[in-house]
Amino acid sequence: MSETARRPAGVTFVVILTWVAAITDLVTGAAFVWLSLNLEGVDIALTESELRGYGFALLATGLLAAAFALGLAAGSQLSRVLVMLLMAGRIAAAIYASSVLGDLVRWQALGQGVGSALVIAALATPSAFAYFRSS
Repeated sequence: MSETARRPAGVTFVVILTWVAAITDLVTGAAFVWLSLNLEGVDIALTESELRGYGFALLATGLLAAAFALGLAAGSQLSRVLVMLLMAGRIAAAIYASSVLGDLVRWQALGQGVGSALVIAALATPSAFAYFRSS
């Protein structure tokens, strides 16, 4: 009988952070879509279509992150790679949003970039490599 590998604390931390990213993307995406439909009296730097497009992109990213978090929790090597790619995309999106919108999203972009970098770093540790290789 083979013994199952115990999940390292760093991988559990990544699963939690990935779920947090998924939930915040889903909530923010839904709020942006709602806001794009109710822009009367709101002064914002984005147009209605830009805001709606960004909202739907966040909803899609949130659904992907939730699916990948389930895979990570199950020990899937493919989910590990896909989460690393997703988080690299989140870093790029944070840099882009910060350059386009500036102070409007500075703290959100910083949090998104730092959180995504932590996820990538935690998934690149030797214990994470060993866990996913043995799963």
